[in-house]
Amino acid sequence: MRSSRAPRAVAAALATLGLLVVASPAHAQTADSQTLQVNVTSYGYNDNDNGDGSYGNAVIAYPQIHSIATEGSGSYDDPVTFATDENEFAPGTIIYVPHLQKYFIMEDGCVECTSDWNNGVRHVDLWMGPNDAMQPEPALDDCEASVTRDNADIVVNPDPGLTVDTTPMFSDGQCTAVLH
Repeated sequence: MRSSRAPRAVAAALATLGLLVVASPAHAQTADSQTLQVNVTSYGYNDNDNGDGSYGNAVIAYPQIHSIATEGSGSYDDPVTFATDENEFAPGTIIYVPHLQKYFIMEDGCVECTSDWNNGVRHVDLWMGPNDAMQPEPALDDCEASVTRDNADIVVNPDPGLTVDTTPMFSDGQCTAVLH
């Protein structure tokens, strides 16, 4: 039987050194939160490439908490998949997008994002909609365009507890994104 005193003793010892022990989700970041301006676009099942030039799928390059691209509720514990260049944000990085009031996790690559990053432009691409079938067009494309922003504020390594709008961005063949 393991003693429950050991973790408390370690926490107490660290506290005497002025250090705080905080339990956090496995995908939580250790870096300080910061607000950056980036180009924000969106993608979905129809325009997702599996890396071999095949479109119409939910394959992701860097699975972290999802095995395929997933919209999730957008909460800190259930973030939406996003894509970018892995040198811009490491896989597993959490961001918060204020104009959508949702958390996202970096789980996919993005060719356009890599090109932008190599040219000094920050760019994230947010997953939208179901991950199991082609979606009606032009509805998906129009919805993707509706959340697109140049130089939008995002919060990198955000704290949990920010306001979250759990409304899906694309559902039942319609744009349901709520912009704030």
